Amino acid sequence: MKYTASSLILIVLITSCSSDSSMNVKPEVQNRQSQINEIRSLNNEMLKLFLEKGHNTASLTSEERIKFKTDLSVKRMELINLNLKFYKNFPEDTLSAYCLADVQQLYDASGAYLKAIAYGDTIADRYPKFSNLILVLEKNAAILDFNISERDTVQIRKAYERLLALPNLSEETRQTYLERLSSLHLDLNQLMNQ
Repeated sequence: MKYTASSLILIVLITSCSSDSSMNVKPEVQNRQSQINEIRSLNNEMLKLFLEKGHNTASLTSEERIKFKTDLSVKRMELINLNLKFYKNFPEDTLSAYCLADVQQLYDASGAYLKAIAYGDTIADRYPKFSNLILVLEKNAAILDFNISERDTVQIRKAYERLLALPNLSEETRQTYLERLSSLHLDLNQLMNQ
């Protein structure tokens, strides 16, 4: 009887240790990976949609073009929501900065410029060591400078100065933005006609 009870306990322990490895993974790790997979999947769907129809919208009928733009817009909002969900659930995760950068890009692509700028600012404030911070701040400055019709040169100057304050900015890039600061009174059309 003693031997049977010991054997039974040993079998239970061995079985529980050798069971599916996902049983041993913490729920938050599974949730994190699940959210990453959802983001990747939706990114792939958007890429597929764009490759199938987006690169040649001129050949689409007006109904097909409307359907394409609607589908793209819906997927863009879904992707924004998935990225924000990841950021809210895992704010300390290094991938959260990338999720917010994706949100910034998606809002910029959809023409929601103020939201794009807000998420760029959030990245700069929350993740000052983010590897793509230069690109994020460049996007903010460019949106303010070239995309918003009511140009606010004070805000534009602040955006370029924030960018210029980065210690890892290349000297060539630094010179480009210093030159831009000296001609903020000119908009994009005026710059191109100089």
